[in-house]
Amino acid sequence: MKKWIWLTLILFALCTLAAGGWYYYPQFKIDRLKAQNAAVTESAGTKSHSADVSYIQHLKTLPAKEIHHLALGDSVIQGRGSNQGGFIKMASSNLAVLTSKKVQLDNQGISGATSRDLLKQISSPGMSDRIKSADIITINIGGNDLVKLALKEGPVQALQDYQNVKSAYEENLNKIFSLIRKENPDAILVYNELYNAVDSGESFYPATKKLLNDWNLIAYETTAKYKPSVVIPSSEVLKPENRKEWIYDSIHPNDKGHELIAEQMIKTLKAPYKKK
Repeated sequence: MKKWIWLTLILFALCTLAAGGWYYYPQFKIDRLKAQNAAVTESAGTKSHSADVSYIQHLKTLPAKEIHHLALGDSVIQGRGSNQGGFIKMASSNLAVLTSKKVQLDNQGISGATSRDLLKQISSPGMSDRIKSADIITINIGGNDLVKLALKEGPVQALQDYQNVKSAYEENLNKIFSLIRKENPDAILVYNELYNAVDSGESFYPATKKLLNDWNLIAYETTAKYKPSVVIPSSEVLKPENRKEWIYDSIHPNDKGHELIAEQMIKTLKAPYKKK
């Protein structure tokens, strides 16, 4: 993504901050959700939780000899910025080692896809069989909803339309998860949260952080309604202060960045498996 695109999105974010009321709540709520997940993960190794089966162990005990991994979403899912297939391929390779099974990866990522595009894609002929056969489905979507709004309308009009776009994103995400669940009630759904690619030293960094938190809160709350499911807290490892180490262009991770996301995904899947 070119720098001027980020500048447009930044102007949009700065305008959005004028709304005021949503500034602190998303971060507070996300921190609570992450803390709850972290507590569950840490407890998995204690004696009182020794009987818990992790998501990885669940995949290992499935009767089939192969694990089908379906990847859906945008250019991050596609692997943009990586010469090694992106975090999806890296995580699949790690899962193969940890489960002692072959992982069959089906990467259906499309560069530039929005939540509306993804909903249309999974509703198309041919996707039903892919979804039904999947044991794990990883999704990265939502960033382009924001970017395309800012590019199309400009920051002032984007601010006026923000609530409508936010509501549309939430509705689309619910429809995406609902449709997947109708086709496949048992697959583990993995959502990769949006990360902030703006340098923390920039004056507009707090604005973009709050904007992305608003989006991520929707993702956390929506994902939790369609268990078994987890959210990869990628923003915990793709830190803006270390941006130069993991960035490929103005937004996509490089090989190091994708590797960090893959490690977070495996770490997240070590939490106790929850069907409901």
